[in-house]
Amino acid sequence: MLGVIAVQWRLIKLPPQNLNEAPGWFTAYKLKSLDLDPEACSVALDQAGIDGTLQPDEAESATCQKQGTVLLSKLSGARMKEEQTRCNIAARLYMWERNVVQPAARRYFHQSVAEVTHLGSYNCRTIHGSSHMSEHATANAIDITGFKLANGKLISIRIDWNKTGPESDFLHEMRAGICKYYNLTLSPDYNADHADHFHVDMGWVRGCH
Repeated sequence: MLGVIAVQWRLIKLPPQNLNEAPGWFTAYKLKSLDLDPEACSVALDQAGIDGTLQPDEAESATCQKQGTVLLSKLSGARMKEEQTRCNIAARLYMWERNVVQPAARRYFHQSVAEVTHLGSYNCRTIHGSSHMSEHATANAIDITGFKLANGKLISIRIDWNKTGPESDFLHEMRAGICKYYNLTLSPDYNADHADHFHVDMGWVRGCH
């Protein structure tokens, strides 16, 4: 019986994810479909008002490749330093910024986030202290370092994470929120290598740390 249900579930055809809709019952399923279909992801970004043009595939080596990537420089309301990342990473970042970051910034600071700062997405390297390739080697990850508010105030993961007050509370809420969109989230609570950023990716390992 469970097998029949699983087969029928896979045959369900849902409308593509509208990135400007509030998250609902089927959001995770729809986002997973974008993970598997860069063309559909590209269309979803375009419809949200973000340039979803897919970039040409590149292969630096057998283990370091860019496939299904876009050039991301803005989200729903915040800008970013332009970065080439997988489309599904961009789509999930867009929904997190729209549904978690901006509402929380207005609650905590009575203003919006003007910029999400980051360390980048693609980097041909192994995981620190390991022989396994990082998800960064396929642009399947991005590292978030902080937030610049509309008045110019910078909220930094490195500086504010372990403080007390609204900045730290905001950052901890951002970590909890981003965990809902990515398979793996690593924060300063994980280890010293992540003392200044949130690492998020869509690899096989799952966790919120």
